[in-house]
Amino acid sequence: MCARIIFCRAFLALGMVLLLSSIAPSARAQGNCLTFGQARQAGLFAGIKLRSAASVKKSVEDSTGGKVVSFLICSPGPVYKLTVIKKNGNVVTVTESAQ
Repeated sequence: MCARIIFCRAFLALGMVLLLSSIAPSARAQGNCLTFGQARQAGLFAGIKLRSAASVKKSVEDSTGGKVVSFLICSPGPVYKLTVIKKNGNVVTVTESAQ
């Protein structure tokens, strides 16, 4: 029974990641948000001191009790936009200052 529950949760998480990744390109175009790879290639934030993405991710996961599945950097700001799946299955978006 335990293995079945773990499998179901893993399957649900994979489905959510696939769903969110299919939504993300249109969201980036509308909200001036980029992945870290895109921002690095464009050199957009090269001269700006940003908070560590790893520390922001840990802080958000600790405060929400969920798992970060999407992490974007957006302007103006810059700000980080994180999509989190909580333990109860709810999906929330958290915005944090990047500086």
